[in-house]
Amino acid sequence: MKRMLLKAGRAAAHVLFLAALFVVSVLFFSRMINQTTPDEALAMESSTFPLVYMQRKGVNFNCLHGYVREMDASALRESITPLQSDRSIDIQIQTYSSTIDSVSYEVLSLDGKEQLENTKVIKLETDNDIVRAKLTLQNRMLMNKEYILKIRLVTGGRSIWYYTNVVLADGLHADEYLNFVIGFYDKTVNKSDLGTVAAAVEPDETTDAEATLAYMDIHDSVDQLTWASLNPQIYYKPTPQICEINTNTASLRTEYRIASVNEDGRTEIFNVKEYYRVRFTDSRVFLLNFERTTDEVFDPENSVLDKRGIILGITDKDIEFKSDPKRRIVAFVQENELWTYENATSRLTQVFSFPQKENMDYRDFYDASSIQVLRVSTGGDVWFTVSGYMNRGDHEGDNGIALYYYEASTDMVEEKLFLESSESWGLLEKDAEMLSYVTEDEQWFFALIEERVYRVRLSDRTVDVIAENVHNNCCASSADNRYFAYLAEGEEYASAALRVLDLENTDKPLEYKAGEGEYIRPLCYMDQDLVYGLARQDDIAIATLDSGLFPMYSLHIVDGEGNELKNYEPSDTWVTDITVSDAQIALTRKTKNEDGNAFIDTSADQIVGTGTEDLAAMGTATMQTTRKQTEVILRVGSSISDTTPDIVRSKIVSYESSRKVTVQSNPQPEKLCCVYGSGKLYRRYSQAREAIAAADRLLGFVTDDLGNYMWIRGNRDVTAQINVDRIPRELRTGITDAAQLSQETGMDFYDLTGCQLDQVMYFISRGYPVAAVGEKGPVLIVGYDEFNTHLLDPGSDEWYYYGLEDSKAMFEAQGNIFTAYLG
Repeated sequence: MKRMLLKAGRAAAHVLFLAALFVVSVLFFSRMINQTTPDEALAMESSTFPLVYMQRKGVNFNCLHGYVREMDASALRESITPLQSDRSIDIQIQTYSSTIDSVSYEVLSLDGKEQLENTKVIKLETDNDIVRAKLTLQNRMLMNKEYILKIRLVTGGRSIWYYTNVVLADGLHADEYLNFVIGFYDKTVNKSDLGTVAAAVEPDETTDAEATLAYMDIHDSVDQLTWASLNPQIYYKPTPQICEINTNTASLRTEYRIASVNEDGRTEIFNVKEYYRVRFTDSRVFLLNFERTTDEVFDPENSVLDKRGIILGITDKDIEFKSDPKRRIVAFVQENELWTYENATSRLTQVFSFPQKENMDYRDFYDASSIQVLRVSTGGDVWFTVSGYMNRGDHEGDNGIALYYYEASTDMVEEKLFLESSESWGLLEKDAEMLSYVTEDEQWFFALIEERVYRVRLSDRTVDVIAENVHNNCCASSADNRYFAYLAEGEEYASAALRVLDLENTDKPLEYKAGEGEYIRPLCYMDQDLVYGLARQDDIAIATLDSGLFPMYSLHIVDGEGNELKNYEPSDTWVTDITVSDAQIALTRKTKNEDGNAFIDTSADQIVGTGTEDLAAMGTATMQTTRKQTEVILRVGSSISDTTPDIVRSKIVSYESSRKVTVQSNPQPEKLCCVYGSGKLYRRYSQAREAIAAADRLLGFVTDDLGNYMWIRGNRDVTAQINVDRIPRELRTGITDAAQLSQETGMDFYDLTGCQLDQVMYFISRGYPVAAVGEKGPVLIVGYDEFNTHLLDPGSDEWYYYGLEDSKAMFEAQGNIFTAYLG
């Protein structure tokens, strides 16, 4: 009995111990869970910011999207608004049920440093969901000079800022341009007044050469431009955006949505972007250039699975996608929505999307951000970034890089980090594309922002800078972004050291050095293998006469550990450019003339890499259909057997604490020339001559890093003459070296060597003299007319005529050496 009582006592004690342990464990893990588990998971909050439209004679244009904080105004170039003759602007605010407490505005210089005025709007007219106001600017603005208009709305106690450039000038024909763009869009969608459409376009030998509705231009047929057999209906109307306008030409963009009913009776949605370059002549608008891109919105309910892959429909073939190591799950981006597809379960998951399935409006599909897939695990978890302007959610109206983690087992998306930046969304998007990386242990995140490589510890979001002065065209990253190569000196044409970071181990960077009298440059990566080139300084000096050449006598391919895989060094042949496509590099090559003082074209070549088998199984293919012409298919590595998907939509994890980190602006960024084409930022260049050549090809324009115009295609007067007395003394001495002139005068001189005469005549038209090298030595171009250039010899006060064609031949013979002064 005693033994039984002893056993019972021990059992009771054991039970009490286990109970106590259970309670303690519950309390402990409860605390742990409360620290790491979100309060709730929910759908992303809808947009709340009003939209602000500019208005002329009842026509809305330049739709402005609001920022939650004051931005670096000089970094934003989203639109330009011509003022009316009395310096006024009519604005229309679409409130979306928000209450507008007040409206005020500022006028700033283009660099954002000088404030010309700060005014509160007294009179607001309210009509249901619309608020109208007139902004009348003071008379401190100069004619034909751009300024920044900064509008501040106060709604519900919070301030929201909106930005556009403004200009006061005569003869801009803004009303005619706006009406033309709206009319052209209406005629092509509704297939009406086809004679007017035919008169505006320019069919040629390229007309309808590629049967695709994804890209159309001014050379396509009227039938193609009016959507062939798609028979669309308007879903969201366009609002024109003026990108650039002057007394000669203007560039405008529109974005709108169309809908079309497919063979199964289901509605398909398409996002359309159009670009117009126009000129007003002879009392009418003349279309100089037109481009249209169309991208289908991915709808998993529209029979998108086929045995060949995922049908994306009408869209560009360049799709952002990544698969897991075993190629069972693919993550892809279509129209700024991130999806994953698992072949084994036929599961399609919408991981992230700004556009909503329900209650969507124009704010949702504002295209000012991009999604980049960083990594996909074998379980379907995805690391990804969203870079640029945030349309809605916790960071609505902010600008930055958001790092997210999607957990497939719970269908939850967690924000790990938000790097807030004042860099414009266009530049931020390009930086994020160059470098965004999460380490394998998921402890660190790396990003390139404003020429700096930032390292962020994800556990506490502490930030440090591990590389600075990462200048334009001086860096390259591997396919997975793990390896990042950059020139230590930051000089595109004159660097002797190339540094390579392995972001899994940043303590041991590799370094490659050029030999004596040589320079080095990173070219690209082939998967994880770096390709870099070496050029002799003597050859670069010769190539200066040919804009933008870096003549490489040797190319090297090395792996991530520094082992050389290939050395490409052809005899008496120099590589001057490369084009990367899939698993090969196409090489543009030159040789020297008989005198050895100039480079001339020679045969091309290529370097073929590995990975072609993977490319055959993964990637994009196309198919032809009657209604939609060319459709894009994303191959997923194997055949799809179950074409009826299980559709899932993720939820966003909500945390009480902020995960925002502010990145300070670079106080001394590289001075760059920004090239705009097709109504958007195309690329930045360190050399003005390269920027002008690119803008000329794109029918675009060039600005400096503060937004001041440097060069505009087609915007020059028929004749021009510069007053000789106003030309800087230093230019009249015969010096043609831009660097020397800038150093001696402290003024801005640009090396335009390699540009054509008609390109540099733009500077003459704007009142800036151009130094050149003629047959007898240095000469100044101080004017031109329809038949002649007006030339001034060093030390002389009298200019003289020189035939236009003779001038072209003379300058070309000397290598088109030009130096421009921009005041």
